[in-house]
Amino acid sequence: MLGRIAFAIPSETVFRVEAASWIQRLLSFCVAGVLLIGLLPNPVQAAAGETWRVAVPVANLRAAPAGNARLVTQLPQSTLLTELRREGNWIQVRLPDGQEAWAHQMVLTQSVELFGVTLLEADRARLRAAIQATDVRVVREVDHFPYDLYDPSGWRSGATEMAIGYTLQESLFAVAEITFRSENNTEQVRQIAEQVSEELGPWQRVQGRRSEGPVEFEWRLGELTVMVHRGWPDTTTYLTYEVPQRMAIMQSELQAR
Repeated sequence: MLGRIAFAIPSETVFRVEAASWIQRLLSFCVAGVLLIGLLPNPVQAAAGETWRVAVPVANLRAAPAGNARLVTQLPQSTLLTELRREGNWIQVRLPDGQEAWAHQMVLTQSVELFGVTLLEADRARLRAAIQATDVRVVREVDHFPYDLYDPSGWRSGATEMAIGYTLQESLFAVAEITFRSENNTEQVRQIAEQVSEELGPWQRVQGRRSEGPVEFEWRLGELTVMVHRGWPDTTTYLTYEVPQRMAIMQSELQAR
C-alpha cells in the first residue's frame, strides 16, 4: 500500500512526498541527523533507439558514415532524431519523416536542460541561481542536506512540489523530481509524458496501463534517465530527472555518515 511520508527539517518546515517518490525511497531528514528509509532502485536497462537532438544551426545528414557521402538532407537545430546504430563517430538515425541517414556525433547532443542549465554539467550553485530567476518559490535550501525543496506551482501548471538532490562532497546534480498531485486522474501520467516528449522525443519504454495500476514512461539520454511515473491507487504523477551514477554516489555518501 502506498503511504505518505512527512519529514521534518530545521525551522519546523514540513515537506510531504508520496511513497512512489524517489525521496521516500532514499531518505528522510530530521534535525538530529540522517535516516535512510530505503534503497535506490536498480537502473533500468537502456532501450534501443536513444533520442538525439541536433546541436548545431544546420546539420548535414548523409547516406553513409563518411563526410564525403551523398547528402540526404539538412536539419535545423533542436530537431529530434532516433538512433538506429553506430559506426565509429557516426550515428545512423531515423528522421522525423521516417527517412534513415547518418550524422556525425559532433553535430548531435543528448543534453537535457532544466531552468536553462544542462543537467549533466549542473551543480548546486548554478541551479540555485537559475531557479532564483523563475517563479519557483524556495521551501528549503540547506547546503549540508543533499536536496533542496521548492514550490513550483507558479512556474509549471499542475506542479505542486519539487526536490533537487546533489552529491554531498562535490554538490553535483544527481536527481530532480517534480510532483503533480491528483486524485482519480488516470490520464494525468500520459498527459505529462506527452509534454515531456515534445522536448525529448518519443519515450523509449512504457510499462503499465493508464486505466489502473502503476505506470512508467522512460527516456534514456546518455548518462541521464528521465521518467514520468505514478503509483496506484494514488494517481499523483512524478517527473524525475536522474543521473544514476551520481545517485549511487549520493547513497554511498549518506551511508558513510
